[in-house]
Amino acid sequence: EKNQKNAKKDRLSDNKEKFEKELKEKQEEFDKFSKTMSEKELEIESKKQIVEKNTDNRYEYIASINGENANKENLIKRENQVKKDINETVSELDMNRNSKADKSKEFYEIESKRNTLLKETENLKQETSESNLKLQEYNEKIIELQNNYRIKDTRHRFLVETEREKEGYNRTVKELLIATEKNSDLKKGMHGVLANLISVNDEYSTAIEMTLGSSLQNIVTDTEETAKKLVNYLRTNNLGRASFLPITSMKGQKISNINTKGVNGYIGVASDLISYDKKYEQIVLNLLGRTAIVDNMDTAIAISKQNSYSFKIVTLDGDIINPSGSITGGSVAKKTVNLLGRGNEIKNLEKELKEIKSKIEKLETEKSEYEDTIKESLIKFEESQKMLQEFEIVYATEKQKMDNLDLEILKLEAKLAKLREDDLSEINKEKEISDNKKKELEEKVKLIDEENRKLTEIITEFSNANKDTQKYIDDLTFDITNLKVSVSSFDESEVSIDEMLERIQNDINNNINSMNNKKELKGKIKTDNEELENKIENVKNQIKELEDSVLHSDDKVEELKKEREEKKNKISKYEQDILDLQNVIEEVKNQISKQDLKKSKYSLELEQIINKMWEEYELTPNNVKDYTKTENPTDVQKQVNSLRNEIKELGNINIDSINEYKELKERYDFYSEQRLDLESASNKLKKVIQDMTDTMKKQFEEQFKIINKNFSETFTELFGGGKAELILEDKNNILECGIDIEVQPP
Repeated sequence: EKNQKNAKKDRLSDNKEKFEKELKEKQEEFDKFSKTMSEKELEIESKKQIVEKNTDNRYEYIASINGENANKENLIKRENQVKKDINETVSELDMNRNSKADKSKEFYEIESKRNTLLKETENLKQETSESNLKLQEYNEKIIELQNNYRIKDTRHRFLVETEREKEGYNRTVKELLIATEKNSDLKKGMHGVLANLISVNDEYSTAIEMTLGSSLQNIVTDTEETAKKLVNYLRTNNLGRASFLPITSMKGQKISNINTKGVNGYIGVASDLISYDKKYEQIVLNLLGRTAIVDNMDTAIAISKQNSYSFKIVTLDGDIINPSGSITGGSVAKKTVNLLGRGNEIKNLEKELKEIKSKIEKLETEKSEYEDTIKESLIKFEESQKMLQEFEIVYATEKQKMDNLDLEILKLEAKLAKLREDDLSEINKEKEISDNKKKELEEKVKLIDEENRKLTEIITEFSNANKDTQKYIDDLTFDITNLKVSVSSFDESEVSIDEMLERIQNDINNNINSMNNKKELKGKIKTDNEELENKIENVKNQIKELEDSVLHSDDKVEELKKEREEKKNKISKYEQDILDLQNVIEEVKNQISKQDLKKSKYSLELEQIINKMWEEYELTPNNVKDYTKTENPTDVQKQVNSLRNEIKELGNINIDSINEYKELKERYDFYSEQRLDLESASNKLKKVIQDMTDTMKKQFEEQFKIINKNFSETFTELFGGGKAELILEDKNNILECGIDIEVQPP
């Protein structure tokens, strides 16, 4: 059809050239004749040309209208094709929806059964999980208590062993304690070491230990006679020296009225911060009654100054300010075991161990009873899991079919929406544009026809008046018009053929696009089918695997149980290994603690030696380095004895000197404050006097000038002339100097 139209277009083109040539000749003849016409004739000819031009335009508009009609026909064909595709898609969509509705009922029944079974299994699983969690809590609590028991038991055994071996005490005290344990007569009247007779909170332990120092190892006895008996035993057996604290002879006093004004950080008197039996009160007051405990060194210094260094002050870190004003402090070695309160710690540990053991036995009984109650629930859970595995296979198969149908429906719905919203909507828009354009062209043709009718009436009237001339012109015009019409018809036919060719080409393109779309859709459908077949195959494989796993699940469960048992045995072995390692660690810790005790013992003995050096010889370890060992100890001892005698001859030490100094210092401070107040008041009075003097001078000068001026004026008026003046004798001391009167009569 396209080739036929192209051939027809070529023939029309040849004929159009012939008619155009003839039209050109007629037009030249008409132009030649027009030169000889009158104005009226020219006007008529002009109108005829307008008619001809309108006629040409009319034919062009009609040709455009025909083109729009052809375009609309083409759009209608496209619209019909789209509607056909829509109907086919709707049909296919309905078929899939009906298929889904048929399968949905069966699938929902399967899904409902599966959900019920799943819910039951989940509930059983939740119950089992809660049961396992509770068992785990029992195990964790038991293990925690066992670990705590083991740690405390190790600590208890270590403390008992150190107490039995008297570790931490100096050699004399240790030997004496061992002897009293073997000899009940020797032990009679001895209460024990002070460290074991008092207890203190950990917060204050360092401060109390530093305060007591070597007194911690002092031995408390009921009377002086008991102390004497023990001293004789030490001397007889050459065991060294020890200090004893007889209850009957020890007297103490607690400090009071401590001035802490404006100072924060004061904690209390040391004797109030420890626990002890009432019968040891005087001993405690003697050793700790005149010692204050504060938080830090700044507080200690401030309180010492406010109280004139009248008692000992110790910080929580163990730093000491003595009544003499000397300060002792520095780092304190951390000890694993302290002598202070070791006996109380052993008693507390024994009580705690008994309580922990009781708790462990109670928890193990509760755990055993709970395991018996959950056995039936565990069996029911295993059966439910097995049933659920079998039902999951059926459910997965049916769900895959439903998913495939949903996917196909979604694709068809998307295709239908595209056909309706995109293609059909676009065609309707193009049809509307074509109709509006056609309507505009028809309106233009109508206007041209009306204008040509009016012009033709005028031309006809003129023609009737000039028939002969007009007949020639009309014939010539008729020929020209016919030729133009013919040429225009050729143009119209050519346009019509072009439009038909364009429509044919559009149809060809649309058909090609449709074919390509269908090929593409066919390929997509083929790909989707392949994917679905692969999914179906995968689902079949999964179903087969699930069936195989269900068939072999019993064996697998047995294997898992066996594996769990093996892992449980391994865990038990690891726990035993951990326990063994912890025992080794505890043993090492015990050895370290023993070494710490020995170190503490040696440190204490060294401290006692250093204190003795200072108390008896006023020497320090650094100063001793400068001394060489004497070659004749006897002569040196004689010199020492001689010096001691000289010291004795100096007389007794005035014990009341401290209180006297305190009273004198208070009086001095009071008088010093009074003197400062008097000096301050004197300075203020002097300043007030000076201010008043300056004010008086200023006012005197101002008034003196006024009086002097008035005196001079009055003198002149009284005596009719002359001069008079008041003169100060000393201008630097105007308040106390005299005044001279100097006059000069007229």
